[in-house]
Amino acid sequence: MKVLAGLILFWLSYLTSADSLRIVSSEFVPHNGQDLPEQGYAIQMLREIFASQQQEVHFEFLPWPRALLQAKEGEAVAVVTIWHSAERAQYLNYPTPLYSNKVMLYHNKQNPVVFTQLDALPVTKLRLGMVRGYSYPEVIEKLPFDRVEVNTDLESLKMLALGRVDLVVCEQQVAEYLLKTELTSYSTIETTGAPLEEKPMYIAFSKAHPQAELLQQKYEQGLQLLKQQKRLELLQPNY
Repeated sequence: MKVLAGLILFWLSYLTSADSLRIVSSEFVPHNGQDLPEQGYAIQMLREIFASQQQEVHFEFLPWPRALLQAKEGEAVAVVTIWHSAERAQYLNYPTPLYSNKVMLYHNKQNPVVFTQLDALPVTKLRLGMVRGYSYPEVIEKLPFDRVEVNTDLESLKMLALGRVDLVVCEQQVAEYLLKTELTSYSTIETTGAPLEEKPMYIAFSKAHPQAELLQQKYEQGLQLLKQQKRLELLQPNY
């Protein structure tokens, strides 16, 4: 029996190292995207991390709800560019984060909304542009905004430029990328106020996938190795 158990463990280890990991995500530029160079900053980092452990990886882009469901049910070993939540932690393991990002408010300088603290915002209701289905900081939910929901951050920022909303809440790297690529003519859009929140960005591993625990260990080892070698600094986004 000991020999049989040893053979099974060896075979599982072989499959894990030889087979490509199936990691799912959605379009979330510039962190990841099908048409981005290297498929985005986060995915480039992960390829480097797993390559340092001689582990192939494969990324598949899906609509976000489907990607999350596949990770939950163990159809995918992991899901990438995800924030932590207590609900998701019931079916996902969160290792050391890849990096952190900031959630900011943006305004139009032609119709400025200037403040230092959120409770110092004007008493009158402001129109806030948000993306449908996204999770936002709790502090936003407590304020009396008139919420205007759209399907993408790009749509939200365009509405701000056109004066259809007063503020937009957006992750900083996403907003900066869009302003420098898709919205170059909208130079009046900028951040206002302090960051609402700084959130770690994760690859999260499925608790239902039989190989996830071992692969999470490889991720941790590869991440620490790249940090020691200072190779992560070379992968900073160039937008």
